[in-house]
Amino acid sequence: MHSVEVRGAYKYYGKPKDPKIILNRLNMTVAPGSIYGLMGASGCGKTTLLSCIIGMIPLDGGEITALGHKTQANEIQKAGHRIGYMPQETALIGELTIKETIYYFGKIFQMDFEKLRERYDMLHKLLELPRGDQRVEECSGGQMRRVSFAAALIHEPDLLILDEPTVGLDPILREKIWDFMLHVTRTSKLAIIITTHYIDEAKQADRCGLMRNGILLAEDTPLNIISRHEVDNLEEAFLKLCMKRGSEDAVDTDIVNGHQCSELQMDNLELQERTANHMNGNDKKIVPLANNNNNIQNHNHNNCATSQEQEQPIPPQQSIAQVFKRKKYTWSTLQALFTKNYLQMKRQPAGVAFMSIVPILQIVFFYMAIGGNPIGLKFGVVDDEVNYNDCFNTSLITTIAHEDTCDLHKVSCRFIQEFQDNVAIKQHYNTFDEAFADAKKGKIIGFLYFAKNFTESLDTVQRVGRDADDGSADNSRIDIYMDHSDLQLTFFLQSKFYQMYKNFTQHMMSDCNLPKKLGNIPVNFEQPIYGSYDTDFKHSMAPPMIMVMMFYIAAGLTVAIFIADRKEGFWNRTLLAGVTLKELMLVHILTHSTVLIIQLVETIFLIAFVFGAENKGSNIGVIFLLMMLAYSGMFFGMLLSVECNDLREANFVLTGIATPMVVLAGMFWPLQGMPVFLQYVSYCMPFTLPSISVRNIMMKGYSFFHPTVLTGAVIVTAWAFFAVFLGLQGLKRKKYSRNT
Repeated sequence: MHSVEVRGAYKYYGKPKDPKIILNRLNMTVAPGSIYGLMGASGCGKTTLLSCIIGMIPLDGGEITALGHKTQANEIQKAGHRIGYMPQETALIGELTIKETIYYFGKIFQMDFEKLRERYDMLHKLLELPRGDQRVEECSGGQMRRVSFAAALIHEPDLLILDEPTVGLDPILREKIWDFMLHVTRTSKLAIIITTHYIDEAKQADRCGLMRNGILLAEDTPLNIISRHEVDNLEEAFLKLCMKRGSEDAVDTDIVNGHQCSELQMDNLELQERTANHMNGNDKKIVPLANNNNNIQNHNHNNCATSQEQEQPIPPQQSIAQVFKRKKYTWSTLQALFTKNYLQMKRQPAGVAFMSIVPILQIVFFYMAIGGNPIGLKFGVVDDEVNYNDCFNTSLITTIAHEDTCDLHKVSCRFIQEFQDNVAIKQHYNTFDEAFADAKKGKIIGFLYFAKNFTESLDTVQRVGRDADDGSADNSRIDIYMDHSDLQLTFFLQSKFYQMYKNFTQHMMSDCNLPKKLGNIPVNFEQPIYGSYDTDFKHSMAPPMIMVMMFYIAAGLTVAIFIADRKEGFWNRTLLAGVTLKELMLVHILTHSTVLIIQLVETIFLIAFVFGAENKGSNIGVIFLLMMLAYSGMFFGMLLSVECNDLREANFVLTGIATPMVVLAGMFWPLQGMPVFLQYVSYCMPFTLPSISVRNIMMKGYSFFHPTVLTGAVIVTAWAFFAVFLGLQGLKRKKYSRNT
């Protein structure tokens, strides 16, 4: 019975019309209770072959069966707990200790605690591991490889796949590991596939495969390979095979799959010759021949058959040594994943502190920077009617009320006194030209101008009304010249001048013993239906800001964690151990919900108790909308981590998407100011309607089931489900990291 059978394995990268062939119709057989040494130079396809065996990379042609499960049909996942895999990179988490790392894999494989402790003690002694409480990131390269090796061995697998496990180890320890592998394969049905650059150490293997350019040049016992080629060691045999391959452009037809073969069929030789020519750049038109795999396989086996009966694959049944069975969700697996995430967060205090401080900083900076009155503005005053210093002599500013009339003196000074320095700092100018020149230079933001006969003209206009001459009408005005390049400052000052003029006229009416209301314009704004006259602009702008913050913090956190795990190879190793994508997602959601809840509590506390934002509606409704938006961000980050190759690319995409989404959310300008088609686009954004819903709850007191609130809740919920659906589909499509 075979532990691994590879038949006609074909793998290429690039375009089908011009493929870069990695595996070229490769056949390989690994028996139980044996060590298979796979040798070859870097880039010959060894790691790709191992990745195909464990199902990380699909074949473009051929078939692989491991422990009775076909990798192409994804059946290999059912045998994940029976396979031990040590990748070429260490694929470990630096924040975990050595003991925590090995126990993590033991729990994922659902080992009994006593058995796990026994195996750990044995491997710790065998591999001469550092002390168990030492972090992986503190280990040397060789120590990390030994820890990785122990993680692959901890659960006593039926098939052990080791990609260059002895690199960086001293010869004594390397010999000790080989002695252990020889012992365990002799006393059990464990099959080991090991790739190595040390050709001499491969002579201890039961079977060797010599690989070059995606083709298995020879496969037999080391002694048979050496004797057949009449050399002293495997290295010379390998060199001779490579030279023969280069001169004859064909594989060793005498040693294929360990059988003595008389000849191969001509069509198979032609296929190999065409493939070899392609590898040398002579044939650019070869395409994958996946449909011919069965024919090629039949030719090889018919021509290379022995008198003995062909061995059958291992039936897909559980190993006797591993009696546990996978359930939909297992506490042991979830516990291991929870523990790993918790320890990672615990041992990255700077990162956790940063994620906790970011919402505080953003909210504090927002409330300090937005909605406040500008200070330090300089505004000029040109008064041709009165000497500027006389305006501060109250005895000169008089009002004499008569029965039907009222005599006013130096009225321009009255308006100047209404102009307080908390609006702008007044600067006096003697002439109009001086003030205008400074305004052009940007020294002042604008200036007031009073004509020489301002009071007299104002009195004339009030007495004769429409019979007043044009000169009196012009001179009775207060001329204001302003820089309109900064519209926010312009609108601020305009509103202040309107209020100044209102106060100015009311004070004059009062001094003339007349009702103050006579000084008002004939337009009256009644008590607001919602809100109040003194509502701060920042409170109206806060909901979309909070929405944006919660979304992008959650997305950024997920992107950083997922891409880090996938880049380091730990993600692949966990999935190969039998952990499902749903389990990984469930643990990630539950673990990082803690971070999101902390950020949400910080946000609500600051807004409500520090900056005094009033919520007239349901707190539960606000919390629900914010949490759903945070989960939308989390799932959106998961989608980005799948589609982007690295963290830098993901951050570029996240930043590029942020700007249009924030602009379209109505945060800086009302939605009604956009074109109609763009308004509908904005309604589909995750911030727009939910932020309106939060504003309506907080400022209008709407219930959660009010149509305007419920619409936002539906949008944000739909975004959450849509993002998680796309994320899971992306993970299924790109389950394993590309760095394999």
